This record gives sequence, C-alpha cells and structure tokens, in this order.
Amino acid sequence: MAASPAVQKEVLSEDQVAFYHRHGYVILENVLSADELAGLQAASERLKEERARLAGDDRLAVIHNVALMDDAFMAAARHPVMLAAVTQLIGANLRLQHCKLNWKPPAKGAGEVHWHQDFPFFPHTNYDLLACMFLLDDAVPENGCMRFIPGSHLRGPVDHYDENGKFTGRSTDDRDYADDVARGNVVDMVVPAGSMTIHHCCMLHASYPNHSDTPRRGLVYQIAAGDSIQLGGNLHKVWPIWLQGADPLQARLGDGTVFRLNQGLTNVGGLEPSADWRKVTQD
Repeated sequence: MAASPAVQKEVLSEDQVAFYHRHGYVILENVLSADELAGLQAASERLKEERARLAGDDRLAVIHNVALMDDAFMAAARHPVMLAAVTQLIGANLRLQHCKLNWKPPAKGAGEVHWHQDFPFFPHTNYDLLACMFLLDDAVPENGCMRFIPGSHLRGPVDHYDENGKFTGRSTDDRDYADDVARGNVVDMVVPAGSMTIHHCCMLHASYPNHSDTPRRGLVYQIAAGDSIQLGGNLHKVWPIWLQGADPLQARLGDGTVFRLNQGLTNVGGLEPSADWRKVTQD
C-alpha cells in the first residue's frame, strides 16, 4: 500500500518533544473529533463477535490487524496529528509494525496487564519505535488505564525471560519496577476518550484490571522509523504498510552505524505471518 506524503505541520511543542525524550511518553488530549471518535467506536462494535471469539465476554481481548478489518481503523492509521507527532519524534519514514484494538470488558477485575516493555516482543535494530494509542473510552484506574514509569525507557531493555529461558511477556525481575512503584514514580494515564498517548518502546508500563461497569478500548498503532529493522517476534499482516515516506533501504544500529540494504524485506515464500506470538498479550 502506498504511503502518504510526509506531514509538514508540527503538532508537538519543543517542550513536549523534550518531555518525550526525557520521560518516554507524551499525551495529546482530544485529538479525535467527535465524528472520528464515534466512527471508531462504531467500528469497534462491529468487531464484537471477534472480541467474543478471542476472549469471551469477561477477559481482555487483543484484536490484531484491525486496520485490515475496517476502513475506519485504516483511516486512523494515517491520522494527520498522529503522523505529525511521530514524525517529530522518530522521523518522516514510518512503517506500521502492528496495530490492534485492546478491549477490556466491563467485567469485575478483568484485564490487568503486568509490567513490561514493548521492545522485547519485537526487537529492532534501534529504539526509534513507539506506540500511539487512541482512547475510545475515558481511561481511569477503575476501568483499567495504563500506567507508566517515567524515564524507564532510558534504562534500555529489561529481562522478560524466566529461569528456564522462556519468554514470559512481562518483566521477570521485580527490581526493574518495584522501587519505582514504592516511591510513587508511576503515572496513571488518566485521559478522556478521543485522546492519544505515545510511549517509547522501552517504556516500562502496565495497566489496571477493569473494576468498572464500562469498557476500556485502546486503539494501538506501533510505528517504527524506516531504518529501524525488526529482528524478531511477529511480522503481522499490516507489517508491509508504510504510513508515510518510503523505505530508505538502510538499517541503523543503536550506535548510529548504518548498513545499506539491497532491497526491503520481502516474503517470497508465501508464509502467513502469525498474529499470536506464544499467546502473549500486551497493553
């Protein structure tokens, strides 16, 4: 699918860009118009059967590749505010690594997600990789909002493996987060529906269970810089989609070393990318 031209408008102030690099996240409230929000909420309702198939009625459902399931989700993948903000943070060439709808049902105590980072699920050659989430419902602790440990992205990847070397999908050493929690170095992402959060791939984050009578739906777009090349994890069905710019045909390492690539990665064997890596979900 063809990418859109580079977005020129800047939507983040210098202070917001600095805040992201220092703390690992930024919040933009009321990004979606009332019509955009209503359209995405309606699109999510059209996925009710898929939600029930994946998780029944009382568990967190993670529905991947939603941009391929409904035009509203594909349009949101190129929301001009999102692309402009991400351009300011990681550059103009942007690949969609994956997209999903995280849907916490209004079931008492369901949907808690433990402390983890995104990067270990799908490591790349550098850290110019981030998640944008549009909130389709007001997010508060009672219905399972996310929680961030500010500045934790600067520590780099932490261990997500157990003593047997098995990937667990969560931080396995509580020293990576317990002191922060004890000191109150945790921020709850309390934001109204229609807002967007952005967080760095190495941000330690978690989310509360839903103890309310309302759902908490988060529409997530994981976006990589064009020269941040995936090394492991799932290649989802949306992975070939360029949101903006073009493939620079190079891979950049964390130390700044750049390798030219003779062509982009292609799937010539007809393999079907998995959408369920080791049955681990994340928020």
